[in-house]
Amino acid sequence: MGQAVQTMPRRLLGGELKRLRRAAGKSLDDSARVIDKDRSRLIKVEDGRSTLKADDLESLLSFYEVAERDRKKVLAMGVEARQRQSKRAYVDLLPGALSRIADLESAASSIAYYDRAVIPGLLQLPEYTEAQMVSGDGIWWEASYRERSNRTAFRLERQKLLAEKEFDFYFTEDALNIAVGGRDVMRRQVDHLLAASDRPNVSLRLLDATDPRNPCQQGALVLLEFDLGTPRVGLLPVAYGPSTYLDEPADTEAIARCFQRLSALAYSEEESRSRLEAALEAM
Repeated sequence: MGQAVQTMPRRLLGGELKRLRRAAGKSLDDSARVIDKDRSRLIKVEDGRSTLKADDLESLLSFYEVAERDRKKVLAMGVEARQRQSKRAYVDLLPGALSRIADLESAASSIAYYDRAVIPGLLQLPEYTEAQMVSGDGIWWEASYRERSNRTAFRLERQKLLAEKEFDFYFTEDALNIAVGGRDVMRRQVDHLLAASDRPNVSLRLLDATDPRNPCQQGALVLLEFDLGTPRVGLLPVAYGPSTYLDEPADTEAIARCFQRLSALAYSEEESRSRLEAALEAM
């Protein structure tokens, strides 16, 4: 099968295969030889620009020594990747969806985040994240310290991206009034936000939570931009369920317009910093 349209299922399958190959310590050349393809073809597959037949995918998974549980997940992704995609939005219902979000974040050149009444995940202290996980323990997953720890560690691992690319963070000011983890945690969390705002590649801007002009009143929103002409991706993250991806130009242009409006409504970086400092003093 030749080059294909870069749909979301193909992007996510490609990212999964790249991660599995690297985890197995295999090279592109060796992996391509296993399925009797050249290196450039496998690069296209990992970039989501081409697909693989089922038997080729099976061969790669065997070469990477993928466990049976994960093999079933990737094979199901392969079925989706080979199908014609007629819908504009793609909802990732397969296990491991959070890992695939992280893959897209790693591939992006710049990312815009918006959240309401909560500190964005990439800016959270471990204690803040842990407190969030405690509130959902035994409700959204089986009560387990190990599960909470794994979820917290995964979110914190993603924060390494802060040193690698451009970020625009927007969140409503009421997030500073909710004592997630207690007052001491919130003091250190706000101090952490001030330190993050000093990074030259990070823009951090607060919004008035009561502003009726906010076009994104209902929840989080992410826009990922990529290099080399790769189409951007919009993400509608959901805290307790599968997230929705949008990559059609009509949809990503609307999300871009939303971020433009948020930028127009948000306090400046300087004013946002002043408000963070005032909140810290009041705690």
